[in-house]
Amino acid sequence: MTSEQAEPGRSLAGRYRLTEPIGEGGMGRVWRGIDELLDRPVAIKELSISPHLPAREIEVLRTRMLREARSAAQLSHPSIVTVFDVVDSDDRPWIVMELVRGESLGTVLKRDGAQSPERVAHIGMQVAAALAVAHERGVVHRDIKPGNVLIAAGDRAVLTDFGIALLEGNSNLTSTGQLVGSPSYLAPELAQGGGATPASDMWALGITLFQAVEGATPFERATPMATLTAIVTEKVRPPASAGPLRPLLEKLLNKDPARRPTVSEAYEALAKAAGNAGKRGAASAMAQSPGGQDTPARPSEPGPAAAPSNAPVPAQGGATGRAALWRRILPVACGVAAVLAVIGAGLWLGSRTDEPSEAAPVEQSSTPEAEASEADESEPPEPEESGPEMTRHEDETGFALDVPEGWELERRDNGVFFHSPDGGYLQIDQTDTPGDNAKEDWEQQEGAISSGFDGYQREGIVALDESYLDAYVSAADWEFTFDGAEGRMHAVNRAFHTEDKGYALFLVSPEGQWEENRALLDEMTESFEPAS
Repeated sequence: MTSEQAEPGRSLAGRYRLTEPIGEGGMGRVWRGIDELLDRPVAIKELSISPHLPAREIEVLRTRMLREARSAAQLSHPSIVTVFDVVDSDDRPWIVMELVRGESLGTVLKRDGAQSPERVAHIGMQVAAALAVAHERGVVHRDIKPGNVLIAAGDRAVLTDFGIALLEGNSNLTSTGQLVGSPSYLAPELAQGGGATPASDMWALGITLFQAVEGATPFERATPMATLTAIVTEKVRPPASAGPLRPLLEKLLNKDPARRPTVSEAYEALAKAAGNAGKRGAASAMAQSPGGQDTPARPSEPGPAAAPSNAPVPAQGGATGRAALWRRILPVACGVAAVLAVIGAGLWLGSRTDEPSEAAPVEQSSTPEAEASEADESEPPEPEESGPEMTRHEDETGFALDVPEGWELERRDNGVFFHSPDGGYLQIDQTDTPGDNAKEDWEQQEGAISSGFDGYQREGIVALDESYLDAYVSAADWEFTFDGAEGRMHAVNRAFHTEDKGYALFLVSPEGQWEENRALLDEMTESFEPAS
């Protein structure tokens, strides 16, 4: 399967022509296009693949894309984006959808800030109505967020992006160790590795509405890992500007899923809070609530789903006031749905840390001496194998370090990645709000994070005292192994910080190449220079 993205003017199936990209996310692009047979505008979602993904991960993305089409196609409601067709080209699926002429709620909030409780309630009613139809048919969306709610003319709200939806009776399709969904909107039970249910969709709806009236999500932190930890461990701050929506928000954001309102109860509360705005759309919005009859697909002008949501990399979390630094540890991507996404994160891909002060290094140092003395009496020693050549990377954010030549640079929202030829990678994350003690912070976060990795096995969480780390306030490694898509993986998340800047070097390696990659991590850490 090619990873190259399409260009404007491309024709699919001799019928659909791409005109211009209108959105982009972890799984690919959304294009404005033309159905040349029916002469109507459409949205076309393109699946794009990173060249670094193994074959199994590529198949997961391909299957997820098809699931999105099937999930949305079986749901007919004015507040759910309509899927018209699925085209297979270049051995990858392309989804042809209704083109919604408008912008996402996320774009509205970014540009205009918090919205009035009445308007938010009116939008929320329509999303609740869409969820009612989905839940009745056994579909859990799993990624409710402002970016997946499109706002068209007349404040018509349309729910999009069923790419990670879970259909009743189908397998929970994720990459190995991956946390699915956008970290800020994940319910506590999902952040701890639980399964998705209608109640977890209701939590995400609550976070979305909270953000719409307050201007920010209640658990937003510097990294996904910190966000996930806050979701699990901290109380929801009371909304200050929610007005009539406050009682509903407090119920939707109950950490016990059994105590959250049903979608029908939420709809009734939203209609009441919306006042006249709600009355105008109430009848049509819930025309397909559970037990109701299907209504015609929708108004004439079709439109695009929001940019594909993804978590192609780490999962993260962190308690208030503690290091947001060590959060972005699980590239589930990775995710990393997102993840894991939990992130990226994610949630996300697994990792492990090394214990630098154990007996093994001592044994290794004594053995070469013995061998060397014997060799002196017989034949000249063979020349030592040298590691790969290193090249200096000076990052645009200010830090610098040496990396092996041949490791390919990739920039993502959740950090800088260097992909090694053996299938591993180094992820570098940073924060302006580091915690006081790297080791204690890793220990605090392990419980919430480890459940996101299949076959997780802790190797150790240890403070580091190497001389090349003397300039930092504290440093620690979290090492563990896990089951990756291509076999057993070994990883270490190395955290270190100054008074005002924290860094994490997250190394993931195939088990067979661990020793040499672990040695490279030490070399890269020793060469590291923080931003000034």
